[in-house]
Amino acid sequence: MKKLLVMQWHGFTALWLWIRGRRQGSGTLIGYARDQLPMIFVLTGIFAVETVVVGMLIPSWWIHILDVIALLQVLGIGALMVTWPHYLTEETLVLREGSTYEVRVPLGIISSARVHRKDHSGKTIELDDDMLSIVIGNQTDIVLVLSEPIAVPGGEVTTIRFRADEPRDAVKSINDALSKLTADVQ
Repeated sequence: MKKLLVMQWHGFTALWLWIRGRRQGSGTLIGYARDQLPMIFVLTGIFAVETVVVGMLIPSWWIHILDVIALLQVLGIGALMVTWPHYLTEETLVLREGSTYEVRVPLGIISSARVHRKDHSGKTIELDDDMLSIVIGNQTDIVLVLSEPIAVPGGEVTTIRFRADEPRDAVKSINDALSKLTADVQ
């Protein structure tokens, strides 16, 4: 119950951040919500129509409150994806799935980053042998190969797949940061 309440609170605060145009992260932000937002807006519209129809059929104030909360929860899911993007700093790539999952990858252990789209049919967070997939919309489109294993919840991985709105731009930013990091070391 506590986890559910925390997730709802994160959704409501993310909605407030979204309204204000704020994002959680620093450096280069790498969005992953663009392809999911149309479905969020469709669901929001359906809930809005349902709220009006049920309001006409059942004139009870608590039904209206539950409908508004459901509407805000759906918008909160979209807001979480928008306001909690992946981000890249000078030393770390932070990969997220909303506010519930975060992996920090030191740039120094990234051997390569490349665009490679793959469809998935499993969970949002997939851990298979030494590969972590952070799946958004049943897809990943960037592959990171690490020079050494990194600890993630459930094990260690040497390959990470994740989703980005603009995968080529994200890979270019990661590779530029890697080049800068190696130039600073030399």
